[in-house]
Amino acid sequence: MKPTISNNEASIKILNQLILNGFYEGSISPNSIEFERKRTFIYANNHRIIGTLNSDNKFELDFDFKFPLNIVIKGAIGVGIIVAIGALAQGNWLVPILFVLLPFLVIYIDFQLKKKKEIARFTSKFLELYKLEYDQS
Repeated sequence: MKPTISNNEASIKILNQLILNGFYEGSISPNSIEFERKRTFIYANNHRIIGTLNSDNKFELDFDFKFPLNIVIKGAIGVGIIVAIGALAQGNWLVPILFVLLPFLVIYIDFQLKKKKEIARFTSKFLELYKLEYDQS
């Protein structure tokens, strides 16, 4: 189950506050949202949180690489597959396992952990601002 944010006036106001308060950089459109965490000295900003509107009028949150990196990753995966097929055709099983499969698994597991962490951070900051705004009423 993907985390979601309702598409209503209160949620849009809170999303705008996330940008205005400097927690995230991003854009909000009627059908999608896109947020990147502010770049700091420690945190290199290579990922983004994307929300697409579903049939229930909620934004489904997802995690992705930013523009230049997403193309590089897809190209590296393609080259890795070609190298693995070539090595397997020659009967060499060690090269695909050591240089293609293990790095791919490490990167994939790291990406999944970052995805979980960043979406949790985004939703907790969203809920924190939501509570501050609407519990005072």
